[in-house]
Amino acid sequence: MKRLLQIFLVAVMLAVSSSAVADALNGGYIEAEGVVYFEKGMTPNAMRRVSIMEAYRYLAEQVDTLYVTSESTVKNLRDLDDQINTRVETALHNAKIISVKRESDGSFHAIARLYMYGDAQSLAAAVLQEDVRVEDFPKPKFTNIPSEINYTGLVVDCRGMNLSTAVTPTIKSAGGMEIYAYKNVGYQSAVSRGMVEYASSLDSARAGSSPLVVKAVSISGACDVVISDADADKILSANQSTNFLGNCAVVLMR
Repeated sequence: MKRLLQIFLVAVMLAVSSSAVADALNGGYIEAEGVVYFEKGMTPNAMRRVSIMEAYRYLAEQVDTLYVTSESTVKNLRDLDDQINTRVETALHNAKIISVKRESDGSFHAIARLYMYGDAQSLAAAVLQEDVRVEDFPKPKFTNIPSEINYTGLVVDCRGMNLSTAVTPTIKSAGGMEIYAYKNVGYQSAVSRGMVEYASSLDSARAGSSPLVVKAVSISGACDVVISDADADKILSANQSTNFLGNCAVVLMR
């Protein structure tokens, strides 16, 4: 019996593979795929189970590499804080298998999904500290936005800059002033909706029908966005009218 088990485990190791099938945060969730290819001695039921195990395993790997801030990943926080580690483990336990398919070549493909935001079981709830003191957004220095323009959100064009995803990215001016950060949003908003949406076009509904669109000048660290001082001032001035930053109506386009 022990010999048969060893043969089966070797077959599984040779037959499985995993891959990410959705970019973290693009749809408010992370997905990972576990794939098992047929090997002699593997039953369909066993292949199905192993594909699910692989999907969960790779999902956990994806979560660990995700940035929380530009200075820390989920794994960094888990290693430093036992409570965060426990909460992340609970979030991973609550991840869902959304599909298991048997393809025409006999292989099994399972997809696991973990929601980034939305409730107490989300990843954001697991990694963010609740006791953050919320600060007001900075005041604009010079720019006056015409009163007839009511911007509904912000889109920052970061295309071609290799921007990484993060749970709490920061937008800052070239002069170093943080104009949009976790400290301005707070736990409840960051968990319930997420600070930003990552998109590939201007079609995102998150920034509304009349977004203010600016171009990033660089990326700081892996995931923080730098804009010009003039654009930073323009954003802060516009935000005074409609509070789109406070509503997390922010899209990072890449």
